[in-house]
Amino acid sequence: MAKGSTKKKRGGVVLGALGGVLILGGVAVLTALWLAPQEVERVYGNVRTEAIGTVDRVREQVFDDIPTVRLGVEGDRAELDWCDGSFITMRSYEREGVPTTAAAHNNCGGDVLLSWDEGQKVGIEGTDDVYEVVDIRYTSKIWSSTDDLVGLQGDLALQSCFYGEDRMKFVGMKKIEG
Repeated sequence: MAKGSTKKKRGGVVLGALGGVLILGGVAVLTALWLAPQEVERVYGNVRTEAIGTVDRVREQVFDDIPTVRLGVEGDRAELDWCDGSFITMRSYEREGVPTTAAAHNNCGGDVLLSWDEGQKVGIEGTDDVYEVVDIRYTSKIWSSTDDLVGLQGDLALQSCFYGEDRMKFVGMKKIEG
């Protein structure tokens, strides 16, 4: 009988220690969120972006499957905030010398493009169109304008923001099939 109660005590101690570790971990995460929310968002975004990029590379190498994006309606901030997983063709980016530009919030599917480099092939959902990334621009989220995009190469551009940073990424894409 004493042997069984020793196992119970040991199990209780282990579970108690595990519970303590989890509570301390939770307190650490909450403290970080309170003291440095942008840094936590940036780290989370970097991890998420790397994971998405890795999955895309494996899918392309193993299954010959390229990433696809869905183009949504034409609009502005209100349509962008629908957060329906599509890239919204932004009226506010219309300008001579700037390709048609569609945007999506990073947490609404836009982060898929954050790991792309020149040469990345991308499909457009619902079509046979395949594009290749031919140009990349980084701009500030504040104090930037379409002036920063003039000369961006490609037939279509996609845009999203980095997590926890004052940066946006624009990828200019040229249609190669479809």
